[in-house]
Amino acid sequence: MNNEETQKQNHGRLADLLVRIVLVAVLAAFLCLVYSRAGAEDVAVSGIDEQLRASTEVTALQECSARELLQFLDIDAGSYDSFVYYKSGEALGVEELLVLKARDKEDLSPARDAVQTRIDDQIQAFEGYGPEQVKMLKNAVVILRGNFLFYCVAPDTAPYEEVFRNAV
Repeated sequence: MNNEETQKQNHGRLADLLVRIVLVAVLAAFLCLVYSRAGAEDVAVSGIDEQLRASTEVTALQECSARELLQFLDIDAGSYDSFVYYKSGEALGVEELLVLKARDKEDLSPARDAVQTRIDDQIQAFEGYGPEQVKMLKNAVVILRGNFLFYCVAPDTAPYEEVFRNAV
């Protein structure tokens, strides 16, 4: 092998190394982005509630107490840091909104399960005679972000979800 061929091989190896370094850097940046989005700002639920009241139609729903949170969703408010829960006052209304802040994000698993049970039970209750209700329930939004759980059933969940995502 002559000197020129050796230089070409070294240049090829260097190019391969640079490509690998760039790919690893891109992967690392992507993972940082993904994991940073899984977290959430440490904001008060009352602040999120104020933003929801200002930017959405949440005031058309009834604000519920800790007793009603337990009654309808089987979630004990005492096990969590804070919450805001709204529910339709109509007999056939399925619209609901819950923002729940846990002391620790591992505490959200039982609440997520309770919300899923609520959705499933409501779908079963309205199946056969409430197609609009079933459609809303099947499009329910459940988001876990940091220490927060967001749950929304509405004809259009996007405005509620946007307020939540921007708040945390």
